Amino acid sequence: MSLRVLVTRPQAQASSTMAAIAAAGHQVLAMPCLEIVPVPSTSPQGKVNQSLALNLDAYAHVIMVSTNAAANFLPLVENYWPQWPVRQTWWGMGSTTCALLEAAQLPCVESSAYGDTSEALLQSLLPDIEAHDKVLIVRGVGGRETLATALRDKGAVVDYAQCYQRQAPQVSAEDKIKLQAFKPQVVVLQSGETLVNFDASFRQDIAAFDKRIHLVLPSERVLEMAQKLGYGQCLVSAGASDRAICDTLNHLNQNI
Repeated sequence: MSLRVLVTRPQAQASSTMAAIAAAGHQVLAMPCLEIVPVPSTSPQGKVNQSLALNLDAYAHVIMVSTNAAANFLPLVENYWPQWPVRQTWWGMGSTTCALLEAAQLPCVESSAYGDTSEALLQSLLPDIEAHDKVLIVRGVGGRETLATALRDKGAVVDYAQCYQRQAPQVSAEDKIKLQAFKPQVVVLQSGETLVNFDASFRQDIAAFDKRIHLVLPSERVLEMAQKLGYGQCLVSAGASDRAICDTLNHLNQNI
């Protein structure tokens, strides 16, 4: 059976997810619930990022928390480093992020074998951390402190390169008409912030035609958020990758 699936990823990341879901035989509609805005290079944070990129060789480990982090930080680093520094490890959260790092021909790219969450990454990373190691976390402005807290508890020195901002897109009347006409059975939400924005923008529209809509979520943490918001039909995928999402949709399709 073909499912009607709503994809809420930022516009730049939605195309690959939509293509994978369509290839699996489902109908798909994009309705971004998160917008990614690069941090201006002339802003105070932009100048901090430039300084961190210039001194990249001081870090034993560099952690990219998302494809947005890699897409916004790597071009900045390449301005200063025609050849990558040696003797440092780059960590990517998720297969898509790692693919971007590998495409940049970084000398050492690692990921977690335990999943695509911060907690999973720490399981693989912490055994490699020695006291006073310097670790650079590349992320958006704000966000969870899980990685930094655990690394500092191990004795590492942690800095942040915050390269982009997340904001809720403006929802138009046309967007709501498209959503109501599509009548999604499944909504793919790949972060807690995306979930909150989706709920704020479309909760009444969803309730108007189907209170049993299924949510596909990337982690137990986001599941708890969805349950607190009152969503009952929730599935946690093995991660935020396109493959993990499609595997979850296929499982749902067999049991719906």
